[in-house]
Amino acid sequence: MTAHRLPGIEIRSYNPERDAGRIKEIVGEIWGGGDDAPMEKKYGMIGDRPWGEWMADSVLPYIEDEGARSFVAEQDGEVVGFCSYVIDEGRSRGTVGYNGVARDHQGQRISTMMLDFVMERIRAEGMQYAGVIVATNEQHAAARRNYEKHGFEKLMGLQYMVQKL
Repeated sequence: MTAHRLPGIEIRSYNPERDAGRIKEIVGEIWGGGDDAPMEKKYGMIGDRPWGEWMADSVLPYIEDEGARSFVAEQDGEVVGFCSYVIDEGRSRGTVGYNGVARDHQGQRISTMMLDFVMERIRAEGMQYAGVIVATNEQHAAARRNYEKHGFEKLMGLQYMVQKL
């Protein structure tokens, strides 16, 4: 699949000094379906910070890791989305990592463009397989549809279980 080009949207390499603050904002506004938000809803604030801050603290180290390939989608100088992947040469597998689009830019095919971009790069690195982990809750339904459109198939399901101690 060739990357779709959208008028006015450019994908460029992630720059921590320039982009980290905006990525934290995007994560905070869109990531209500991760594990922290439902736990906070059920049990109250976890630790001393809201769930969005905890989530941003796990996303940023991942996309800033030396092995990650991380990018942002930019429109008119504003970061409107981000995407990432990692390569496992031994297994000949690329894994789609954290990605997301700012709420006010969703529905404009930016996530499709970013996934096209990531898949092209994984293929260009010579990988034979691509994988992604996505939650089965309603908040991730659009992401699952995007992955399915790109040829991903469900291999197995997972359950995330918690208890308050």
